[in-house]
Amino acid sequence: MEIVNLLDFLNNANRLYTLDYARCKRELINFLDLMTEDEQFTRSINLGIIYVTQMPDNKYTIVDGQNRILSLSLLLHAICECYKKTSSQNDKAIRTIRNKYLLAGKAYKLKFNGIENDLYSKILSGERLSGHEKNSHMFTLLHNFWTQIKEEKLQASKIFTMLQKVKVYIVDTQDVSQRDLFYKINISDRKLDQIALIEDYLDEKKLDNQWTEIKNSCFAQYDDILLFFKDFFITKFNYKTFNQERLYESFVNFFETMSQYLPPKTIMSRLKRSASLYYNILNINFENEDIKREMINIKRHGGEDTYAYILSVYEDFVANNISESIFIEILHTIDEYLKKRQTSGQNIDFNELINYLNAFITCK
Repeated sequence: MEIVNLLDFLNNANRLYTLDYARCKRELINFLDLMTEDEQFTRSINLGIIYVTQMPDNKYTIVDGQNRILSLSLLLHAICECYKKTSSQNDKAIRTIRNKYLLAGKAYKLKFNGIENDLYSKILSGERLSGHEKNSHMFTLLHNFWTQIKEEKLQASKIFTMLQKVKVYIVDTQDVSQRDLFYKINISDRKLDQIALIEDYLDEKKLDNQWTEIKNSCFAQYDDILLFFKDFFITKFNYKTFNQERLYESFVNFFETMSQYLPPKTIMSRLKRSASLYYNILNINFENEDIKREMINIKRHGGEDTYAYILSVYEDFVANNISESIFIEILHTIDEYLKKRQTSGQNIDFNELINYLNAFITCK
C-alpha cells in the first residue's frame, strides 16, 4: 500500500479499466466543495483507499475507487471546457491537461462498460446528449463543476493547487478475487447490481453460455430474474424472507454447496428447468385449462407472494411426485386463501397454509 496524489496517479496511469458489475449509480464527489472547507489549502485531503489490480504498461483495473477517479476526470474536463478559446495560452494548457490526465493516445484513459462508456465518451468529446443522459450522475456533476467555476470565478491554478493536496492509498489486489473484494467493500453502503455479479461469477466458471441460454429463454425482463431467484432460494432453503440485496452471496453459497455433489453443467441444467417452470408461472403458460384458470385467479387476487411455494409444488408435479388433480386442488386452496385475505383486509400468515398444504400432500 502506498499513499499518492490522486492527480499524479491519473497522470501516470496509461489505461484504467472498470469492472463489469460496477455502476455509477450513487452520487459522485464534488472536489470543488472540498475547497470551501480549506480555502488556504493548509491540510491534505485524504480520500481513503483505492483498490486496483495493476497490469503491465501502467494499466489498472479499478476494483474500488471508480467514482473518485471519474469525479476527478470530470472536473478536469470541466476546467478545459470553461477555459477553452479564452486565450492561446489557455488552449495550450488545455491540450496538456487532456493529454496528461484524460487521454492515452487517441483513446480515453478511463474505460467503462456498455452505456456508461458511451456516455462518458460523449461527454468528453462534446457530443450532443439526450434528455435522459443529461439526468445522469456524470452530467449532473459536470454541470455543477461548470457552474461553480464560472459563478465563483475559480482560477484553474487554484483548483490544481487544491488537487495537489488530494491523497489516496493505492492497494494492489493481485491474487485476490476482484469481485469478492468489491462485494465486501460495497455491500453495506450501496446498492449493487446483484445479477451482474452473478454473471461475472458464472463467466469465471465458463458457464456464461448456459446462463445466457437461461436468460434469453426464461426471462422477458431484468426484474423477472430477480423474482425468480428470490422465489427459487425461498423454495430451496426454506427462507421465510429473502434479502434481495445479498442475492449474489446466496447464489454463490448455493452453487458452491451443490458443486460438492453435482457437476457445474448439471447444476445449470437444473437451474434452467426451475427457471422454465417459473416462466410458466409468471406468464400463466399452461396447457391444462384447469391449471391455467387457477393461476389466473391467483394472479388476480394478488398471489405473487405464493409463487415460491407454487414453484415448489409445480416441480413436484413435473417430477410425478404428485398428481395433476392434487396440483390443481393445491392451487385452488391457495386461491381460496387469497380471496379470504383480500376480503378480510388482514394479512393472514401464508406459512400456516403451507403447513396445511404440506400435510395434505403427505396424506395423498
